[in-house]
Amino acid sequence: MNRKQFLRWLGLGGAGLAAGLGYSKVKSKPGEDALSFCRTSSGVDPSLSRSNTPARVPGSIGGNSYGSMVHPPNLIGSDFLSRMELHSALPSAPSGSTFKTEINIVEMPLMVAHETFVNAWTFDGIVPGKILRAREGQRMEILFRNHSNHPHSIHFHGSHDPQEDGWEPVVPGGERLYKIQAGPVGFHPYHCHVPPLASHMSKGLYGGFIVDPPGGRPPALEYMLVLSGWDLKETGQNDIYTWNGIAGFYDRFPIKVPVGKKVRLYIANMTEHDPIASFHLHSQTFDVFRTGTRLTPDEHTDVVALGQTERVIVEFTLTKRGRYMFHPHQTRMADRGAMGWIVAV
Repeated sequence: MNRKQFLRWLGLGGAGLAAGLGYSKVKSKPGEDALSFCRTSSGVDPSLSRSNTPARVPGSIGGNSYGSMVHPPNLIGSDFLSRMELHSALPSAPSGSTFKTEINIVEMPLMVAHETFVNAWTFDGIVPGKILRAREGQRMEILFRNHSNHPHSIHFHGSHDPQEDGWEPVVPGGERLYKIQAGPVGFHPYHCHVPPLASHMSKGLYGGFIVDPPGGRPPALEYMLVLSGWDLKETGQNDIYTWNGIAGFYDRFPIKVPVGKKVRLYIANMTEHDPIASFHLHSQTFDVFRTGTRLTPDEHTDVVALGQTERVIVEFTLTKRGRYMFHPHQTRMADRGAMGWIVAV
């Protein structure tokens, strides 16, 4: 992005830049956790630990809590990923038969782990891109602007007019208005579809798109968890793994839910370079809604496998107070940033 493009993007609202760099929401008090079992297993902030660890991996800081060897940036606080808490940030689709939104391509440095920056390609300066939510059949108009030095696009999974499929590149400085009708009901990803596809996606160009059924789903606490990897050395192999773009975030800042309240997770595997990943929840089983296209469960389990771009909705209720670990059952992913906790309080 050249200077003119950058200044134009700032005029659109440059909050994404601060968010991407990890400085928009800074903890006022390091280690601030109200509940003792919301802290790491050692009882201290993992950023302060200096215990012995295996060979250092990117993003590590010499010590670790129970699972991940990779930690989030020290400057971010527990509310940094609050936009992924859908029940408060995006509880329902916009009203009306049509809604309009805008998505901008911004290429920028982004902090994804402790002292670890990547040269990211982003939708609006954040990874994953902003969550889109619509009702089945609702018309969506997405104005896409490419403020970068490379061609990009947006491809939506789901059903729509093939003329709006998003595989055609939008040139640097160009724009395109996508018009799609939301459907089918479920959870669908969107991402750039310009070759080389693996490069464009692995640099951060992906997001989540929810299509609600008529009348919505039953009330629940809703969260989106998007798994991805970062190939720091550009060798075709991921070095760290993240839920919602930040390695180790949910290890340091667990998801907190009340005992007895239904929880709904929208989970997507947006990793490149790894053919399969999974989601495993400790001490609890869950209902599985494959792609979310049905309102009745497809199965009941405690681990679900996901191919690349595959997604799932899971629902469960925690009946006892305590810490419930979650992670991919590919242990290398868990060790390198993709281990987290859900705490029932």
